[in-house]
Amino acid sequence: MQIAPFQLTNLSAVTDLYAHYVKTTAITFDLEPPTIDQMREKLELLQDRKYPVLVALSALNQVLGFAYASAYRPKQAYKHTSEVTIYVQPNAHGQGIGGALMQNLLATLDVNPDFHLAIAMIADDAKASIGLHKKFGFKDVGYLEEVGHKFGKWHGVTIMQRRV
Repeated sequence: MQIAPFQLTNLSAVTDLYAHYVKTTAITFDLEPPTIDQMREKLELLQDRKYPVLVALSALNQVLGFAYASAYRPKQAYKHTSEVTIYVQPNAHGQGIGGALMQNLLATLDVNPDFHLAIAMIADDAKASIGLHKKFGFKDVGYLEEVGHKFGKWHGVTIMQRRV
């Protein structure tokens, strides 16, 4: 496995992976999968704003997962705080892909003086993600009860943070 910066050649696989989670889980609160053009715009904008966007690739260059940092909130006072996001192919869980993506994502943030804090907003359906974040020094700092409604039920979000 190799962790590399996102390239447009990865776009279709990344879009498909994210669409899987939108359609089948409440890990993301998106209700409709983004189009390939919407995903391109989002990821290119993150890269233009100097946020890391990474992919985990197999030996055959297949996308095993992706990760990125993004703005936590749009107000200028938050500009040194980023939100981290990781998605792994469902059939590749438990193989260290999320950890490899997290390690590289945080390493990129750690050396950039523009970033001070990383935030993770983890939906109830992503409990395994809490353990991953704790492994990398994130602390549980709060819980937002019933903030998202998807698949006919309410979902909460655990808030975690880590200095970078």
